[in-house]
Amino acid sequence: MISIALPIMLLGCQEYALREPDKVAPAEPPDQVDEGFGDAPNWQDCLTGYLGEYSNLSIDHLDVEPPLNEVPADDPLPLNWWDEPSFQRFDPGLDFGANWWPVDEGLEEDPAYYSVKWIAWLRAWDRTDLAITLGSGGDSWVMLDGEVIAAQPGVHEFDPVVYAVQVESGQYPFEVRYAHRGGDAGFRFRVVSGDVSICYPEFSEEE
Repeated sequence: MISIALPIMLLGCQEYALREPDKVAPAEPPDQVDEGFGDAPNWQDCLTGYLGEYSNLSIDHLDVEPPLNEVPADDPLPLNWWDEPSFQRFDPGLDFGANWWPVDEGLEEDPAYYSVKWIAWLRAWDRTDLAITLGSGGDSWVMLDGEVIAAQPGVHEFDPVVYAVQVESGQYPFEVRYAHRGGDAGFRFRVVSGDVSICYPEFSEEE
């Protein structure tokens, strides 16, 4: 498992440190295949991007339009916002900017409330300092090998922030989650620096 240090605030940036994980051979993915991440791709010929699962949140969902200062747990996995996806699609990048409304199925108040879960695989070609930009008009988390490395929980303004994390050489399941439950809409995720590749998972016919 990866352990996360407490964030250090430096001029608007947050810095995390990861404990060195067990060495993973590039051709042998970690034991995450049964959790919906598919297999690690062929890194010499992989499709850069993410599998996105888009869900519609109804107006009568208990969590939409929460009090402004409500902050959910740092672990998004127990939340049910991504349990009933409306559609899937390939997203080559995750910088959608402000006023982003991707889900409209004709429900009352559509397209106001929705959520998205993106999955991919990340490979660090060597030990590297990974810097990412995350901004969301709502709840968002970035997870590397099951551990949260960046988070913006709660309903808030769309205000991108740079986060830094040290990653050991290897390949890891990578996940980004977002929920728009009220207020501003918008989402931005970018890799700013770091010797890494992020590619679409490979799925067998059985998955």
